[in-house]
Amino acid sequence: MSNNIKYWKGEEELNRDPQFLADQKREFGEALPLEQALSDEGFELNSNRRDFLKYFGFSVTAVALASCYKTNVRHAVPYLVKPEEVTPGVANYYRSTCGGCSVGCGVEVKVREGRPIKLDGSRDSVISKGGLCATGQASILSLYDTERLAHPLMKNQEVEDWSTVDGEIKSKLAVMKATGKKVVLLSNSINSPSTLRAIASFKEAYSNVEHISYDAVSYSGMLDANEKDFGKRAVPHYRFDNAKAIVSFGADFLGTWISPVEFQADYAKHRRPDVEGGMSVHIQFESTLSMTGTNADHRFPMQASKELAYVGTLYNYLAKAKGLAQIPVPNNAELAGNSIEKAANLLLKNAGKSLVISGSNNPEVQQVINAVNMLLESYNSTIDMVNHSNQFNGSDAAVQGAFEGLSKGSIAGVIFYGTNPVFNHNKEWAAAIAKAKLSISFASTKDETAAVCQYVAPDNHFLESWSDAEPVNGVIHFTQPTIAPVFNTRQAQESLLNWAGALPSTENDPLANKGILTQKTDASSYYLFVRNYWEGILGAAGFQKALEL
Repeated sequence: MSNNIKYWKGEEELNRDPQFLADQKREFGEALPLEQALSDEGFELNSNRRDFLKYFGFSVTAVALASCYKTNVRHAVPYLVKPEEVTPGVANYYRSTCGGCSVGCGVEVKVREGRPIKLDGSRDSVISKGGLCATGQASILSLYDTERLAHPLMKNQEVEDWSTVDGEIKSKLAVMKATGKKVVLLSNSINSPSTLRAIASFKEAYSNVEHISYDAVSYSGMLDANEKDFGKRAVPHYRFDNAKAIVSFGADFLGTWISPVEFQADYAKHRRPDVEGGMSVHIQFESTLSMTGTNADHRFPMQASKELAYVGTLYNYLAKAKGLAQIPVPNNAELAGNSIEKAANLLLKNAGKSLVISGSNNPEVQQVINAVNMLLESYNSTIDMVNHSNQFNGSDAAVQGAFEGLSKGSIAGVIFYGTNPVFNHNKEWAAAIAKAKLSISFASTKDETAAVCQYVAPDNHFLESWSDAEPVNGVIHFTQPTIAPVFNTRQAQESLLNWAGALPSTENDPLANKGILTQKTDASSYYLFVRNYWEGILGAAGFQKALEL
């Protein structure tokens, strides 16, 4: 069967535009600067121009000569005073925390001659365990991204002087505080203790500010369910290394769900036939093929819209076996081959070492999952609610309330930190932001949300920053700069403290105007804030030791 479909390069070819037809007969779309090239100073021919073109052919020489232009000369200047820790050609390695997402994996940063060039997971981190996801690996590219904002913006215009931006923002915040106008700080999930303290200082200075956490990929359903069932709005810390039987309903825990780098390492411990106690068994129920599904022992397709009925059926099998009351579910809530019943039997055989999870954002589904794990005695074994995860804490209801407040005018100001709701949702957010009397973004690029904000105070890259992280309760990571700021940017935390008038002074500080680790720069005010915070908890010696780990 012949294909009679014809394609055109554009409307010009379709309409047979005269200019297009004329250009088709030309070998080069633009006029070649032959006269200029052949007459440039320093370019000499032993034969005349006519013989040159005659013997070598116009088309070949035209391409060669068109590319013969002089480039700028760049000189390699050696160090006048070489930093003690830098040896040209020899890399240094520094511990830090990945800022690619809110998971907070510990990383090792490979630095060559003052420039980070590679990220790898830290083997001593209980989160990364030597691994790092694709997002973390690629996050180093954003450090050198030419699309990063080089200066703060005021009404889409670059301003080199930060004091100008600070003055206007402080003035507007003061007016809103005096008039009682509400301001919302909409951030991604933050697990940095010092950053949360900086936000608290900002709220102390401006009592009309409310902090709301927002996750583009939401776990609000799980958080709400745990708050109802346990009185603690937190994501559990899942211990796949303790699980002998794993049943997942749509949770891609090896690919994208909560903390995949950590889960991959824990999951792999019992996925070998020669492991002590026998290999774990994994059953995956999901609507689309995922990385986790491809690694499961048994994978069963399910309709995501019927997940509540499926997890309810699993609960009833377990409850019936234990002589407990069942919950109402549709009669057809079973999958091919009575797979849910078989999963229930597997879980009962491994009670106390079983784990059931769901990727649903429906609080009802998550409450049934909680009840299933209670029957299986999974808490304090494969599920830890004491040392819970801090990696996600967003609230869908609070974010929706912020959107409605902006739309109706009850919220007069909004500050975006690590969030881009205009991209994640729709243009209605852009219209709502336009109604605000004050709108600020800490975006490092002019993203969709920053483009509609009055002010953009670009944040430093995490490889340029001081910070900390507590991804799991009791697990602390520190973030240290491995390069001086590439552009005229400033840490978002420092901006908040500046506007709140809570920046610690560097005057008379022993570290001011001294080199800190790899950087021969002045001690930043936010470094002093982080140091003061942790010295108050660990002491000066304890904080210094923690940085060296």
